[in-house]
Amino acid sequence: MYTFNEKEKRFEPSETLCQYCETEHSTSMEDNYFVELYKEKDRTNIIVYRSVKYSKIPVGIPRCKTCMNVHANANLMSGLLGWGIALLVLILWFAIWGPYGLFGLLVCPFLGWGLMVWIEKSMIQKKQIYSKIDGAKQNEAVQDLVLSGWSFTPPMA
Repeated sequence: MYTFNEKEKRFEPSETLCQYCETEHSTSMEDNYFVELYKEKDRTNIIVYRSVKYSKIPVGIPRCKTCMNVHANANLMSGLLGWGIALLVLILWFAIWGPYGLFGLLVCPFLGWGLMVWIEKSMIQKKQIYSKIDGAKQNEAVQDLVLSGWSFTPPMA
């Protein structure tokens, strides 16, 4: 069951059982993860102009303090490790190939981003909890909203 918070303009869960570990309970509304859902309101397609208007609403997913800390630490550590390794690879490319190491500038952003995503996913799976988006997808209220036309990505013009 959800209640709409007029001040924050979001749906807040009344259920406290954590959606990510399914064992502990949420103690504060700020510990919860708020996933944004989008629904198209109006679309304009003219030969030289395209526009789309959509509604956006945050929906709270119950999350305990432990899972919140796991998600935050995984995000921080994956960013540091992923981009640190990418930077190290770039420095090594310059050291080995000299000016031809500039080609590393094309590869290293993809390497850093890919490593960051993979490390974060690995760290969360190691703790045996769901990732933020996987836990949100399993929430019944979110599933009902998705079935009624809402989506996790904003509509594109």
